[in-house]
Order: sequence, then C-alpha cells, then structure tokens
Amino acid sequence: MLRHRRRFGLVTVAFLFILQAGLAAADEAADAVRKQLEGKTPQEKVDLLNGIVDDGQPTKDVYFLLGNAHYELGNAQKAALAFEQAVAKDPTYFKAIMNLGLMYDEQQMFPKAIEAFEQAAQLDPKNPDVWSHMGNTYYAQSNHAKATELYGQALALDPNAQHALYSLGVAFADAGIFREAVVYWGRVVKSDPTSELGKNAAENLELVQKYLVP
Repeated sequence: MLRHRRRFGLVTVAFLFILQAGLAAADEAADAVRKQLEGKTPQEKVDLLNGIVDDGQPTKDVYFLLGNAHYELGNAQKAALAFEQAVAKDPTYFKAIMNLGLMYDEQQMFPKAIEAFEQAAQLDPKNPDVWSHMGNTYYAQSNHAKATELYGQALALDPNAQHALYSLGVAFADAGIFREAVVYWGRVVKSDPTSELGKNAAENLELVQKYLVP
C-alpha cells in the first residue's frame, strides 16, 4: 500500500500494483517466489529477495517484488531502484513501470514520475489508473487544471474508476467545495464499499458531513 500525498487532511490512499497469483506457466518461478514471501515481514521479504539477487538469479519479478518489499519498509528510494531494475529487464513490464512512477512521485521527482506514467500509457492507454495517477502527479505540482483533465480521461474509460473518483473528491475538498467532494466520494463508496479506497471515502464522507457541510 502506498500513502499518497494530498493537501487535504482527510486523505489518502493509493496502491502499489502487485504481482498476482495464478500466473501463466511461463511465470511459475515468479509465482513460487511470491508464495515464499507469504506470511513474512517486510524485512524478511527484503532479505529473501536480496539473497536471490546475490545468487545471481534475479528475474524481473524478483526485482518487482523487492521493490514492493522495500516500500513496505518505508524506503521509496530503494523501491524505485528495484523497480528500475525490473523495467530494465523488461521495458514493457506495466506494473513495474506504474510502481516506478508512484515511487518517483513519492520522492517528488515529478518529471520522472510523469515520464514513467506516459510510458505506461503507451502500453495500456485504456487503463484508467494510468491517467488518474498521472493526474495526481500534476496535482501535487498545483497544476489542478491538468490533473482534473486526466481524472476526467480516466472516468471516460471507466465511470466507476475508484482512484479517479477519489482524487476528484480530494481536489474539491482541497478547494473547499465540500458538497462536490461528497458526491465523488459517495460514488467511490457506491462502486465498492469494501475496497480500501471505498473505506477511506466512507470515513471522509463521515467527517465532512459531520463537521464541514451544513
């Protein structure tokens, strides 16, 4: 999980992309490594994965998982280095590119973050998360017009895109337009109240409606 910056105090949560179970046969080795990590602490994960790297057998997925483990430890810089290694091995590795963009954004390396998200957009232009995360990076630089445009682009692809809806709620809340924030966070909750973003949106709604909206 990656906590994403926002000016508004009620926020916020975004997420690292993860290596999914149920991989194709060609990726059985990656699935085996992922299973070895189950139940381990972040430091144990880093130690195990670094051992694989030191043995001279690192695949792109090992570096990808190492990046996630480093972020779990709170080290965005080392996470970015691991994701860079994953992308170096496979420039089409979408999840690694997205996570790399998130790590650059976390470190306020905004031009590099946008470059990563643009690379991801070339690979999967119909993925709404690409555009909403890119929007977050522009938003963090106070380019609210460009951010809003990108959130809208995400919602054009998927009207229920939770990340874009949530981020628009944050943008309206930051601007003091709480009734609109309530609308967008309400849509997040309606689309999936059990997701992490759904739960956070529900908390935000409760606080806004209790203290800020007459």
